[in-house]
Amino acid sequence: MKKNATYRDHLKKMPDLQRRMTEKLLAETRPLRPVPSVFRQWLLWLVLAGLVSGLAVSILRPQDGLWEKMLVLPNGSFLILLFVGSALAAWNGIASSIPGEGPGPTAMTWMIAILAALVAIPFFFFTPDHLKAVLEHDMDTGFFCFRTVVLVAIPSWVILAWMASRNASVRPGVSGLWLGISAFLLGTGTVQIHCTHWETTHVLLNHLLPLALFIAFPIWMGSFWLSVWERKE
Repeated sequence: MKKNATYRDHLKKMPDLQRRMTEKLLAETRPLRPVPSVFRQWLLWLVLAGLVSGLAVSILRPQDGLWEKMLVLPNGSFLILLFVGSALAAWNGIASSIPGEGPGPTAMTWMIAILAALVAIPFFFFTPDHLKAVLEHDMDTGFFCFRTVVLVAIPSWVILAWMASRNASVRPGVSGLWLGISAFLLGTGTVQIHCTHWETTHVLLNHLLPLALFIAFPIWMGSFWLSVWERKE
């Protein structure tokens, strides 16, 4: 057999019926598109997430004195970790949706540490406030921060899920979880740029609680949407 033999050389050696059937199958087969790398998909998400967050911030408007507050260690660290955590969770979600890829132990460890820090910073370092006062303020504003986090998270998750749906995830629920964490952290970071409240109860209740309450939805939706390739077989 020739080392550089093409598929046409092999077709010539087949019986007539087998050759015609093979040619028919080849003619009906669509060319396979290579899956973009995790890094390329993540860069695309970075651009699209920046557009979603930037549009939301332009509508909400950044809070006055944001730069000065960023120079305060707990505030600046909290806001930076929100966006870093969103980016890392997006990477983990995209990686987990590609067979043979997946977040490594280092990425998992960092993600757990970031989530723990995002809860610990407002709990230990932000100004204490009263739950009753926070709820009264929320009733007056229609839970503005809470619902804005969700409203920013929804398109962010849809963008990520659309990208991951083309990757044939073998664990779609896990992929949906990571994509959900990324979307909600992006929403929280976007709202925190606008919100002037850096108090413990307000941040935990209105900025972080949406992630804990609604994370089951992207897991369920991811299990359905990201496994659509299995139902096409």
